[in-house]
Amino acid sequence: MFFNFAIIYKISKEKKMNTLFTLSLKSASREPFLLFWSIFMPIAGTLILGYLIHDPHYSLRITTGMMAMGILFYAFTTTVFTLFSQRRRGVYQLLKVTPLPLARYIISVSGAGTIISLSCGLAVLIIGSIAFQISLPWPSLIMIMIVCLLGAMGYLFLSFFISSLCKTEAQASIITNLISMPLLLSSDAFYSLDGAPAIVFAIRSLNPFQWFLNGLRSSLMVNPLTWGYSLLALTLFFAITLTLAIWSFTFTDR
Repeated sequence: MFFNFAIIYKISKEKKMNTLFTLSLKSASREPFLLFWSIFMPIAGTLILGYLIHDPHYSLRITTGMMAMGILFYAFTTTVFTLFSQRRRGVYQLLKVTPLPLARYIISVSGAGTIISLSCGLAVLIIGSIAFQISLPWPSLIMIMIVCLLGAMGYLFLSFFISSLCKTEAQASIITNLISMPLLLSSDAFYSLDGAPAIVFAIRSLNPFQWFLNGLRSSLMVNPLTWGYSLLALTLFFAITLTLAIWSFTFTDR
């Protein structure tokens, strides 16, 4: 996703979003963060913890937890660093003097990021379902894809906003950790929160990562009611982050 100015100008001149989309996919597939944090570590964590704790309920918990974590790490953490690098190199300023509208560029990059995120999540899901014999009927797969789509896009648009706040890579690292770690630790992705203080349950109810987990689990159990509530919550999260992303470009342009 790191483009030099000549490539951007050529794409802008030809107005071929599919070329930009393809370049984004190829570049993203070579990201070291992607290979380790969003694919290798979630799959390894799923298999190790799943086999250590012989419990069907925990197998479902750890599979969905690692799946959601892999999507979070790529769609949010990795993308923040990529977008920050592009902003620092003046990519968005250059786009102002090219025929390619900024909106098309954002759609292409976001689309590629969403597909990569979904691929990471599905890789964890497939490995976990094979290892722990988790049933994946077609209704579950469709419900999972919808949840992952909304969740990944929400995190991607949040990364646009966060990258606009960072001045250095150190700031980007600190801010992404300050956001992603509390999201993970205040959820029941890897452990039960039964018996936790009331404030923990209050925080969990407002945690978008927990909404994501609830959507994934209800999809595997084909629970339309819980899935519907999770979908509404993720839609709200998507709307908020999209608004923040749009505002970040307006603010940056001033």
